[in-house]
Amino acid sequence: MNAPPAFPAGTRVFFWASNAQIVYGTVQSTSRMSDRPYAIKGTQVLVIRDDHGKIISLPAAGITKVT
Repeated sequence: MNAPPAFPAGTRVFFWASNAQIVYGTVQSTSRMSDRPYAIKGTQVLVIRDDHGKIISLPAAGITKVT
């Protein structure tokens, strides 16, 4: 039985960008990586629309829920 995603669609989140700025957004969808040479099988990947409308795909491990 699969556990529900930690970040379901609609969850407000933030992450640190490479320029040391906090980026806020909303999870659009989630998926899990398949077994590939460059990926860890089962890594949860989030598709996030930031507050400026840009779409970003990032591993869930680097994302924080807005509380």
